Amino acid sequence: MHVLDLVGPEWHLVPLRIPSGWAVRHNALLARRLPDGSLDINDSEDLLWLVRLPPLDGAYPPGPDDPARELHLDAGFYRTGYRLVLLDPDWDHQLASFATDSFAELLACIENWLDHAPLGDLAPPTA
Repeated sequence: MHVLDLVGPEWHLVPLRIPSGWAVRHNALLARRLPDGSLDINDSEDLLWLVRLPPLDGAYPPGPDDPARELHLDAGFYRTGYRLVLLDPDWDHQLASFATDSFAELLACIENWLDHAPLGDLAPPTA
């Protein structure tokens, strides 16, 4: 079963699998199922902002290869499709971006990057 199968007729947050080590700063990944069975999905530019939490000592380690470094994940809808950007650690340092017109592909890439991006695996989702 896909998480989108759980979407009902009322507006609700879409379930995400967020691994430990990440914090939600903003989540507007909202959807509802219409009477015809299709999905109505929030199409805001500001859908999701997640941040990689610092280690327990409170300091991010220096260096672009450290898996505990500061990362941000930003998702939004822009005119005709969704865009996901991984920031290392800010908008001046974009590590990767992914664009799609499929909400399901966006969710798959979010979950994939949350699990694998700290280790450097930024492969797009597979079908």
